[in-house]
Amino acid sequence: MIIKSDKDTISPYLTDQSGLNGSYCERVFVPENYSEVSDVLKYAFQNSLPVTVSGSGTGVTGGRLPFGGIVISLEKLNKIISFDNEYLVVQAGVPLSEIHSFLKKRNRIYPPDSTEWSASIGGNIATNASGSRTFKYGPTRKYVKELKIALPNGDILDIPRGEFVAKGSWFETPFLPPFEIANYKMPDIKNAAGYYSQKNMDLIDLFIGSEGTLSVILEAKLKTLYFNGQLLSFFVFFDDYSQVLDFVAKARKQNLLSIEFFDENSLILVRKNFSQIPKNKKAAVFFEEEILDKTPDAVEKAIGKWSEILSKFNIDDKYIWAAVEEDKEEEFKKIRHEVPVQVNEIVKLRKIPKVGTDIAVPEENFNEMFSYYLQLFASEKIDYLIFGHIGDCHLHANILPKNIEEMKTAKEIYLKLVKKAILLNGTVSAEHGIGKLKHQFLKEMYGEDGLKEMVRIKKIFDEKGILNRDNIFPKEYLDK
Repeated sequence: MIIKSDKDTISPYLTDQSGLNGSYCERVFVPENYSEVSDVLKYAFQNSLPVTVSGSGTGVTGGRLPFGGIVISLEKLNKIISFDNEYLVVQAGVPLSEIHSFLKKRNRIYPPDSTEWSASIGGNIATNASGSRTFKYGPTRKYVKELKIALPNGDILDIPRGEFVAKGSWFETPFLPPFEIANYKMPDIKNAAGYYSQKNMDLIDLFIGSEGTLSVILEAKLKTLYFNGQLLSFFVFFDDYSQVLDFVAKARKQNLLSIEFFDENSLILVRKNFSQIPKNKKAAVFFEEEILDKTPDAVEKAIGKWSEILSKFNIDDKYIWAAVEEDKEEEFKKIRHEVPVQVNEIVKLRKIPKVGTDIAVPEENFNEMFSYYLQLFASEKIDYLIFGHIGDCHLHANILPKNIEEMKTAKEIYLKLVKKAILLNGTVSAEHGIGKLKHQFLKEMYGEDGLKEMVRIKKIFDEKGILNRDNIFPKEYLDK
């Protein structure tokens, strides 16, 4: 086991993509096997020492940042253990890029297509991560068959799906006293806000999305899917947002992998490095379809289907881009990912963090939520852009303040958007989790009683409250 204690070697573990400052810790432990993880946890538990679990640092809510205590980094738990042509067993520190590369050679995919491929699989499971293809495949939760975890006291457990299932609202397991699930109602949409709670739920789902507050994820058995079809991708540019909403409503009824949205401000940013992006267009929609029959006739038929659908919107052919070849698909992928790249450049230049939303609402309420975005930003003189997973009714508004006063305005806008989403039966976090930055929004969503229910659940697994303190709810709740 590697132990780091000097300032220079610790500093890489004190940053992520959240912009949260002031992080610090006493030491960083880098275990190389599960027994060493257990030993560190036992030491911390006996000494009531806060422990923060560190993934690859791609999170945007400050979840891996310590504020005291010690850090356990899972970077050395980075092995692909086995593959049986359907299930892949990996350690928590394996990056998504390695998983995708391994499976691609075998005509398989791990369906949750998170945008950041340098993220670790453990971090993805801890936040129930999603991506653009969640529209078809669903989030991480659906593809986790089994977990190996370490509890805060150092005990190591195997949690197979189907082994420990609640009877109604109650769990009975051989390693814990009986306990009741959290008493609140989750929105029935894409959601990564707080502990999972459903009657007759599987225990494994409590750990997925718990943001490292209940256990340390060591290993996972993941379901993979066969994928050897032809990808057909489109970029379509629109003159107004009403066209976009009408088209997306039709596109959702097709068997698509993803449907992504880019507003006018997003297109302006992307055009800096991709001059081919048309000017004077209000928005773009990117979407992907898998064609199982790879013959030219099948591809031509699919293109014809979309030409017919799009003809009703009177869009000139030069504003409809299609990709069939792999190199063109890669170009489309780079265009899609250029938005966060450009946003990060602006943040670095201004030296003020962005304020980024992660809101989703039910489909029947999406148009109202979308109109509220436009109405709210039209009344404020502040830089912003809106993009993301419109197929899932889940958009990211990135607000880019230039100074402290605008940062205050940005946070006020965010809170207004959160309150509107909650009124529309939505979620304050669809994929990024709550971390240390969104406590207020989670309280808006579930109320004080909901937070107390989460504290109750945490204390069942972590009676001393040492693990990933301040993630999901304020650490002060643990002392009440």
